[in-house]
Amino acid sequence: MTKNELSELENTIEYKFKDRKYLKIALTHKSYLDEHNEYLSNQRYEFLGDTILDFDLTLYLFENFPNLDEGNLTKIRSSAVDQNSLVKIGNEIEIGKYLYLSKAEDASGGREKKSILEDAVEALIAAIYFDGGIIEVNKFVKKYIYPNIKKLSENPGQKDYKTRLQEYYAKIGKKVSYEDSSTGPDHSKLFTSNVLLNDKVIGQGEGKSKKSAEQMAAKNALDVLANKDE
Repeated sequence: MTKNELSELENTIEYKFKDRKYLKIALTHKSYLDEHNEYLSNQRYEFLGDTILDFDLTLYLFENFPNLDEGNLTKIRSSAVDQNSLVKIGNEIEIGKYLYLSKAEDASGGREKKSILEDAVEALIAAIYFDGGIIEVNKFVKKYIYPNIKKLSENPGQKDYKTRLQEYYAKIGKKVSYEDSSTGPDHSKLFTSNVLLNDKVIGQGEGKSKKSAEQMAAKNALDVLANKDE
């Protein structure tokens, strides 16, 4: 990755790193280490970035929505930082084109994979924290995530994807089930979930936890149903 290319990303996110080693780590996928073992992957950064992001949003929601209870605050926070939301940010800043990937991962479409983009955005947040502190992190979150909060707060009681899918099939006397698996080390597991109807897979999803993977699988199934109805 050239200095000019990294400058492009810095210009996009409106933050210039004092030490680019943090940025380079945030952009380094674990596959890249197969060919360049002197590098560090972004797995640990992703772990920290996820926590920092949760803290920032929790504080923001607590201070700005005093009339919402814990359950609704949690729903809003979860929706604001779910995989789809983070992938949307990743695409907006085009983080995929700046990633350090192995040749094999690159060839298999790694720059567009949701799980890789999600991890990279969280790792980027950790990199900004290390380089500029929580104030600079807040500027990034304020720009890319806060705008979605108002919309989410207007209907915090909206049913989650699993509940909506369950109710859809309950009306016609059917019931769905979930089949889950996970890969990766304990500190950075990736969960995969298939939602099943009569042993047939009708939706698939990935996430940082079994719960989030099942939600993404249910969302995928609902999207398929919506497309059939069009």
